[in-house]
Amino acid sequence: MLPVLRPASIEEAGLFYSQLDETKDAALGTVGHVRIDFGHGGKEFWHSWWPHNEDQFNTPEFKKAIQTVVDALQRDGPLKDLSTMRSYCQQHGGAITADGENFGYIAETEQYQFCLRCTPVPGHYQGYLYCYDKRQQEMAQQDTVVGRVSYADGTRQEFTDAAQYLQTIQEELPYRNTTGFRYEALTKDPQVRKAVDDIILDFAGEANPKRTCNYGMTEKGLQALRDAADPSLPHTYAWFVMTDCNTPQEQLHRGLTLEEAVCLYQDSDCPEKRLGVTKDGIATVDIVRTADGEQNFFSDHQKLDSFKNDPVIFEAVAQLHQELENATCDQSMMM
Repeated sequence: MLPVLRPASIEEAGLFYSQLDETKDAALGTVGHVRIDFGHGGKEFWHSWWPHNEDQFNTPEFKKAIQTVVDALQRDGPLKDLSTMRSYCQQHGGAITADGENFGYIAETEQYQFCLRCTPVPGHYQGYLYCYDKRQQEMAQQDTVVGRVSYADGTRQEFTDAAQYLQTIQEELPYRNTTGFRYEALTKDPQVRKAVDDIILDFAGEANPKRTCNYGMTEKGLQALRDAADPSLPHTYAWFVMTDCNTPQEQLHRGLTLEEAVCLYQDSDCPEKRLGVTKDGIATVDIVRTADGEQNFFSDHQKLDSFKNDPVIFEAVAQLHQELENATCDQSMMM
């Protein structure tokens, strides 16, 4: 029987890709993933298994569960062949990338969660099936300490539940002068860290001027950065030109193609200007800057994870070197 597949939301897109952070992989209880393609004719079924977490969750129980799911998806679902997958995606939606080429579907059993990424495009791997152990997820969540409190008498308490941790701070804060109450936030979750500061500042009669984003990136944002560094995923590139940086006359022209950015950069007579790119709407790097009549190329794109393995960026940088350095030489000869 075909397991119930539901289309994924954009917020769940990270479940359909490998985690670069091993701790995140452990927290998700990732058993492994299956890579699938339908061959040259679109009707074959080639697959390979990629273990995660040192293959420790790949039990006989799991093997039986995944075999049942894959058999059903082959028989009655999107894994039958390329044509069936294409039709299934068109009918059920579930796009998880902006280009509309990748679709996500989730099926769950009592113990496991199966996340199928479909790419019904010839020449690609058409399927990735990521498998998660829900019991391992629960255990990891229980073991994560979000905060710690202590008292003058030596009593200490650790919290794995964020709501209980925040409630304890709220209740104990008025008595800290007599109890010696102290708190320590251990989580990196920006929402929890902001909530702690909200309580402290409210107790002092002040409002917290910081927004959640000031406390670091959410898990969704971190996943977006990991996706931007994944060379197997499709990416978007928006070039920008900034002039008169850090002055009242500063202007930012963004959402440009590379050709538009080059023209705007070359035509600008501002004494200070820079040209760069934003990838996938989240990762940004400056490529070249002119200041005090001197033009310099940066090398940050060779170091940042989001850019260092990206052939599109390296080709664009080579093109910029050629066009902008030649333009500088031409101007020198004219002078």
